[in-house]
Amino acid sequence: MWNFYFLLILCSLSWRLHASTCPNGWMRHDKSCYHFSHDQEDWPNAMTMCHILGGKLVEIESAAESAFLISMAMRFNKNYWIALSDIQEEGVWVWMETKTPISQTGYSNWMPGAPDNGGQNENCGTLNGIHDNGLWNDWHCSDPIVPYICEKPDGFQEIVG
Repeated sequence: MWNFYFLLILCSLSWRLHASTCPNGWMRHDKSCYHFSHDQEDWPNAMTMCHILGGKLVEIESAAESAFLISMAMRFNKNYWIALSDIQEEGVWVWMETKTPISQTGYSNWMPGAPDNGGQNENCGTLNGIHDNGLWNDWHCSDPIVPYICEKPDGFQEIVG
């Protein structure tokens, strides 16, 4: 019987010796940290800024992740750049950080009629939190007035002491 209590105490201590943290200015969801920028950049600079901040421009991989991002985008009432682009080949949308075609991910959340390359040259993806309930749209990569979402793994680490 004492072995059971010893194991229970050991598991409890082990759990307490770990912490999951995100840096200041980042929000935790599941096993990732997200930064919803306050500044606005064009799409290439948004990607660069995420790298400078130690993350990557967000790639949305599931409905659960999408629901969290949509709720935050709508809360902040902003549209955001995401890492989606067809800049390499028109009509072939790729998550640019991992070079994964969206057709291979099994998840997308385009608004009706999108992507449509409206007005030509709409090669970068946005998550729309102002209108369209967080659905994705294609937009002009050079538009410098769009904020962005960065993502990185949470800071799961052992606490010593």
